[in-house]
Amino acid sequence: MSLGSQASVNVLNGTIGSAFVGGLPAGDNRLIPSIPGNALANPTFDVAEVNPPTYSAFNGVRYFNDWSTYGQLFVHNADFQTNMGTGYLANFPGFKDLGGSNLDDQPKIIKLFGTGSNFPDNEGDKVNTNNTRTYEGPNLVGFADSAPASSFPDSGAWCRHEFSQGVAVPDSATKVKFGAYIRTPADDLFRDLNCGGVYIWQDIAASPPTNVYINAIVVKKPTDTINIVTGTQSSGINSQQQWSGVGDANDGGLRWNDTTNIQSIDYESTSDHQQFRRVEKEVTLQSGTSRRLGLAIFFGENQGNLDEADPAINTGSIHFYNPFLIFE
Repeated sequence: MSLGSQASVNVLNGTIGSAFVGGLPAGDNRLIPSIPGNALANPTFDVAEVNPPTYSAFNGVRYFNDWSTYGQLFVHNADFQTNMGTGYLANFPGFKDLGGSNLDDQPKIIKLFGTGSNFPDNEGDKVNTNNTRTYEGPNLVGFADSAPASSFPDSGAWCRHEFSQGVAVPDSATKVKFGAYIRTPADDLFRDLNCGGVYIWQDIAASPPTNVYINAIVVKKPTDTINIVTGTQSSGINSQQQWSGVGDANDGGLRWNDTTNIQSIDYESTSDHQQFRRVEKEVTLQSGTSRRLGLAIFFGENQGNLDEADPAINTGSIHFYNPFLIFE
């Protein structure tokens, strides 16, 4: 994709014709630097990191201040790191790859991609073939089109990895608008049935067991049929397999959804996101005080694609910029 073709990116603050200074756009060509009212901390990941996650990370570890990592596939036998396929790109055309270490505090695009593998050399409690896996490890099912999911590999089940952040909800807030700027580049489209997007969760339980409300935006190929379960799931494995992850306290704790209420899922097409485009959704909050809410940007890899394809089949990727939560 040429620089010239990027002029139509609808979140650029200017045109490609502006002068560049020191290799950077001269003031008006970066992606939108901020969103008024955004409750997220460092939504542009504008924090320096020496060793950010690239292919794996421990679940619940915070990077870029308050962004926590979560994955579901153990990557080897040596420890409990999970997959966290991530790239970091400059926030201006042509979205230069910034590398995987010694990142400075410039705003960044987050690129998430899959593995194409369930790491078949793993042994013991690191084997990624048990769809009923739960406490104390991460669930193997991130979401599914049925509850519970079938045995691994289930082509109607997905493994997720993501960055997430929890925030306090103002006592006066009754609604929240959430979303992000998303791009699915034409030269790196999802493998069939892979997907990605952004979701929020609200746990209304004051203490365990959790009672979690989910709303999501899922980006997929227009030719793929993906119908993730909605509605209130029965407690136990049916709920735990749907959208469990990291807790909303930003303290490294994991979240196993004891009861999951999937209120809504909106679907977007990759064909509408060849360039960065804002996706957003407004939902009514659960009432109460001292509330918290979490948001995550994620890659969803279909379990049928964890197949060690030879030659390797590209997993595709999804690019995020400026995720947001705006309370009303």
